[in-house]
Amino acid sequence: MMKQLLSTCGIVFFLLLGCAGFKGPGTIKPDSKSTAVMDPGPIFAHLEQTNAGLTSFKGIGKIKIWKQGGLQSTRVVWAGYQTEKLRLEILGAGGRPFSSVVYDGSRLSLSLHSERRFYQKHTRQANLNRLISMPVTVPDVLSILAGRVPLLKNATMTIESASSGKQLVLLLKRGWIKKQTGKIYLREDMKTVWKYELFQGKDTLLYRVEFLSRKPYGDYQLPDALLFSDDLQTRIRIDVDKIWPDAKLSPSVFVLEPPG
Repeated sequence: MMKQLLSTCGIVFFLLLGCAGFKGPGTIKPDSKSTAVMDPGPIFAHLEQTNAGLTSFKGIGKIKIWKQGGLQSTRVVWAGYQTEKLRLEILGAGGRPFSSVVYDGSRLSLSLHSERRFYQKHTRQANLNRLISMPVTVPDVLSILAGRVPLLKNATMTIESASSGKQLVLLLKRGWIKKQTGKIYLREDMKTVWKYELFQGKDTLLYRVEFLSRKPYGDYQLPDALLFSDDLQTRIRIDVDKIWPDAKLSPSVFVLEPPG
């Protein structure tokens, strides 16, 4: 049952991966029409510098996906470099790799080890939309796993109070025809992010992620539990067992060759 589930998920992940993403933070412009008294600039500057020195990491944990009334659960190992490169190892029985997924910034590769099947395609902006019905891009995933919030490129920013009145929401807006809005929910210290939402157009939620808990790793505060969700009853929870920040990663980590 697990073999069939992981094989199906792996094939769908590779063959149907979308291509609607965005990269790094870029320049953020304050909204001159904002009536908020508080200047959002320092808040954004703090977010931009959060874990900025973390360029590589690896980790291990468990992932659960609730979708269309079903639950899928497995263990996963990952490695990341900046917001460019990602490797996922989906573990099967006995902790052995069942399938491997590698994105090197331009090519996506998938190997199903037990079936000795290999796939590869070229794409510059991979996302997971067709797999999990949420367009979470590879750069977004890497940022979130590194304890950072995705920041829209060339956006204007405003700040408003959350519904509770005790917390703040930093709004990042960009584009006119294909407008996107990022909502960053902050704790009362105005530094700690507990939730992020990305919208397309006026109010179409693409995905949200909640930082359920964090854990200190040296100079970094990294996520210990994450919950992704949308308005269509899809949920994805990642529980981290261990993260190795500043991991020494060989270039070969992000290379996946066909089985010999």
